[in-house]
Amino acid sequence: MKHISIVLLILLGQVQGHGQGRQPKFFEVAAHGKYQTGWYTLLDGTRHAGRLRLWQTPAQNSVQVDQGKADPINLMPEQLRHFTMGTDSFTIARDIAVAGIPTVKPFGETDIYRVVLTGKLAVLEHDQLVPGTGAQYGPTHAGAWVIRGEGRTDLVAVPAEDKAFAQHMAPFFADNPALAQRIRAGLLGIGDFERIIYAYVFRKEIEQVSYEEAATIFR
Repeated sequence: MKHISIVLLILLGQVQGHGQGRQPKFFEVAAHGKYQTGWYTLLDGTRHAGRLRLWQTPAQNSVQVDQGKADPINLMPEQLRHFTMGTDSFTIARDIAVAGIPTVKPFGETDIYRVVLTGKLAVLEHDQLVPGTGAQYGPTHAGAWVIRGEGRTDLVAVPAEDKAFAQHMAPFFADNPALAQRIRAGLLGIGDFERIIYAYVFRKEIEQVSYEEAATIFR
């Protein structure tokens, strides 16, 4: 029961922190987006062209492949390795835990993630549909960041709680001591994640990076 409560708090925090001033780019609640030209690679390694869209319910994320007049093919994350849809690239990742809490895996065993950055520092974006609560009508999006630092092998979900963010994210930026120190001191939190990444990648002082400028590498 304790672990369930932690997961719920994490997801709530990610909605509040990750969603500030922005709308989901690649998911739509009602229409589920338009089909876009792309490619998908199945688990067996075969690559196929197609017209794709993401299909989202509170229970799962999946990919639909347009077959023209026939019903679309529905591909579950477990069937895929990666795919592209329009200008966006997506990958399938498994067993992602929250940084500092290896037993908590809020996105399940396998799910879809949009690729934001690759290379020494990798950043992925996760989005899932969650039911509306209270006065909120209809489902809403819960977004989260996933990161793999330089020299690390595991992808981890970025903590949404400020204290955990300060504790577990600072080491990812240790080769930029000034930035790492500001994170560790709690001067930068989950709401500053895009600015942190931008400052780290382009070796800029965090004070010089606006939220609008930082967003350019995430869209």
